[in-house]
Amino acid sequence: MKQFNKLFINLTWACNLDCPRCYIPKKLRDDYTSSLDKDYFAQVLAHKSIDPSHNTIAIYMGGEPSVMGEGGLRSYINIVSSILPRARHTIVTNLFNLPKWLVAISLNEFSSQIETTYANGKKQTLYGNEYKYQEKFVKNLTLVSEAGINCTVNVELNIETIRAGTEAIISIMKHSGAKDWAFDYSVNFDDFNNNPVFDSFHYPVLTGNATLKEYWGFVNAIKADDWVVNNNIRIAPRVDGFNTLEGDNFLTINPNCTVTTNPLFSTITALQHRHVDELNNSKIKEQHQKRAVNRIR
Repeated sequence: MKQFNKLFINLTWACNLDCPRCYIPKKLRDDYTSSLDKDYFAQVLAHKSIDPSHNTIAIYMGGEPSVMGEGGLRSYINIVSSILPRARHTIVTNLFNLPKWLVAISLNEFSSQIETTYANGKKQTLYGNEYKYQEKFVKNLTLVSEAGINCTVNVELNIETIRAGTEAIISIMKHSGAKDWAFDYSVNFDDFNNNPVFDSFHYPVLTGNATLKEYWGFVNAIKADDWVVNNNIRIAPRVDGFNTLEGDNFLTINPNCTVTTNPLFSTITALQHRHVDELNNSKIKEQHQKRAVNRIR
C-alpha cells in the first residue's frame, strides 16, 4: 500500500473570513472553535501508513491556521518534527492578516514556500466586506513576495472572478510579484451539503458555478497573455477533482478527531473515519483513484 506523504492538517475550522462558497459549512466555521487534539494528532502521525521520509510534507490548514497564534502553530510543528523529523512543513493561509511571526516562520520552518487562496468575488470579511478582503490580500501578498517568500496562489475560479476579467488578476500578479498561480475549478459546496449525492465510486457529485468552457477560456487567456509569458509566471490549471489523480497519498487530519483523504472532503461525514486503519480498510482511496483514472480516459 502506498504510504501517505501529503499530510493536510486542519488545525481548526474557525476562520477570520466568511466566504460564502467555502467547502467548510458556515455553521461549522462559526460554531466549531475547538483545535485539533494533540494526542490524537500524534497518534495519527505515528501510524505505519505515514511515510517517515523527506518526501512527506505537513501542510497546516484550517479554517485559518494563523488564528491559532504563533505558540499554537509552533506546538503542532514541534509534534510533527518530533515524530517525523525528516518531514517538510508549509502552510495554507488566506493572508487576510500577516503578523511578523508568520513571516518569520515562513522563512525558516517553511523554507520560504507557502500557499494562499484567492477569488475576485465571494471572499469577504466576517462583516461581509469584499473590498476590505481584496485590499488586505493584495497588500499582504506583496509583503510576502518582498520578504523573499514564494507563495503559490490557489485561485478559486468562480464565475465572479471570470466576469471580473483576466486583467484584474494579471494586475495583482504585476503588483505583488507572486509568480506561482494555480486555478481550481470552483464548485458549489453548499448545494452538495444540502443534498449529498455520491457517484458509483463514492465520490461527491459536485456542480461548478461556471461552465468548463468559461473556466478554460479564462485560464487559456491568462496563459497566453504576453506579460505573463514574458515574466515566466507559472499558470497551473486544476480542473478535475482538485488533484484527484494524486489523491492516493493524501491524508487529512481534522479537528473533530477524524481523518479523510482529500482536504476538500474533510467535513463530509460520510467520508470521515475515526482512525487511519478504518480509512485504509474502507478502500476509499482506491475507489477515488479508479474514478479519477476513468475520468481521464
